[in-house]
Amino acid sequence: MNFMKEQNGKLSRDEFLSFVKAVLKKKSLEENKPLYFEYRLSENGEKEKFLNRFDAFAPEGFSEYRNSVIFEFIYSRTLKAEQIKKRIKGVTDTYRKSYDATIVFILNTEFQFGDSNSAVWDLSVINNWIEEYPTEYSHACSLGMERKTVASDKENIQLFEKLYSEGLYLKNNDSYTNAIRTCIKEQNGFAIVLGAGVSKEQGAKTWDELLKDFQKEIEEKHLLDDSKAVFEEVGGSSLTTAQLCKDIWASEKTFAWQIHKSLYDAARDLDMNTELGEIARLAQRCQKDQNFRILSYNYDDFLEQYLAFLDVKCCSIFTTKVRYSNGRDSADFYGMNGQPNQSLRLYHVHGFLPKVTTRDQLDMLHMRSICLTEADYNMLYNQPYSWPIASQLSFFRENTCLFIGCSLSDPNIRRLLEITAYNPPKHYAIFAMTYKSTDALGYTTTKQLTSKDRLQIENHFYRIGINILWVKDYSEIPAWLHDLNQVIV
Repeated sequence: MNFMKEQNGKLSRDEFLSFVKAVLKKKSLEENKPLYFEYRLSENGEKEKFLNRFDAFAPEGFSEYRNSVIFEFIYSRTLKAEQIKKRIKGVTDTYRKSYDATIVFILNTEFQFGDSNSAVWDLSVINNWIEEYPTEYSHACSLGMERKTVASDKENIQLFEKLYSEGLYLKNNDSYTNAIRTCIKEQNGFAIVLGAGVSKEQGAKTWDELLKDFQKEIEEKHLLDDSKAVFEEVGGSSLTTAQLCKDIWASEKTFAWQIHKSLYDAARDLDMNTELGEIARLAQRCQKDQNFRILSYNYDDFLEQYLAFLDVKCCSIFTTKVRYSNGRDSADFYGMNGQPNQSLRLYHVHGFLPKVTTRDQLDMLHMRSICLTEADYNMLYNQPYSWPIASQLSFFRENTCLFIGCSLSDPNIRRLLEITAYNPPKHYAIFAMTYKSTDALGYTTTKQLTSKDRLQIENHFYRIGINILWVKDYSEIPAWLHDLNQVIV
């Protein structure tokens, strides 16, 4: 870790502030204490007048301090000790007149200062943080990595081994899990976001598998002479392939029925020990929280089936015109103003196609809600005020979201996340450390991401406001959700 400590003195202002904020946020989560950055307050405590702005503010105490704590960050490569002392004394004297709080100054240099109403966390404290929070430090360093002198291969190996020791990744997981539990218990705007991974476990086909089924049908019906060549000519992407399939399909209902078959033909029986089973249990525990809601990028009603099994009232929202609600009478869920009553809200922002017995039972509103093709996505994401976009923005801005089964590769979703990103991140996504690798001969083996690669993945998603919760394999997710459910009362 000597290399890391040596690099500390070379951090730019942005890197220093990024690291300090990330550590303070992490420590606040560990201590379960509120912390606010860029906190504005007037002399009489009214936020509206904005007379003073603190770099950070902990109203219920922080670390060893039990009273309110005001944080001030001081970054300088040129200030002399006397200048720093004068600045600290000036700020202390100003705040002491108006606030009953401990003032903590965080510096990027070595400095000693004694005062009963203030404290200085200098370079020695920062160096200890580097060893205690290397992931956050690594992210801060990565902000300006291109400008830095690269360490030797040996130093890099030691760095990454330290960064991702077994104990550290487990510590991060515990910290994130505790933060999620606290958010749920205190009803602070917890939400769940579901991707294709949870539906695949239930038997639904992935998007790519669905498109392969479409191509197979097209080939069997001889709708194209050389389907492979045609798909490549129109772009070869998933969106253009889906668009072409819809363009040449016999009818809208036939197209929708093919999607329906891909979702439900191989569907497995309900099993409460699966991801969806545990998610339904979690939703059952959270349903009394009026701010709790679920966003799904999936078309299916598998979660609705699990919720119905648990007798949880659910409003499945997929359009501004109609809602679907586990087959119950809509009067059970809507008052005189048309707003949902005490029912869990589940937003299907890419459309909703509930299970039916025959093709003739397909509802037109359900069919037309599906967002699958190039035209569908262009129409959806070029309308910034549409309810699916507004819903996603609302989720990402107002809630602490737990992403389950989401690859987070969709550029449109990533754009919305980046627009609403907080630093440090407040959302969480579950990723697996193992992956499938196919060699030149076509043999597939299971490998584990290296420390370096996991670090880069974390840094990548940090930018769009997401903390990564690692599991060794996706099969561990139900157990993790079960443990989360057990602790929540």
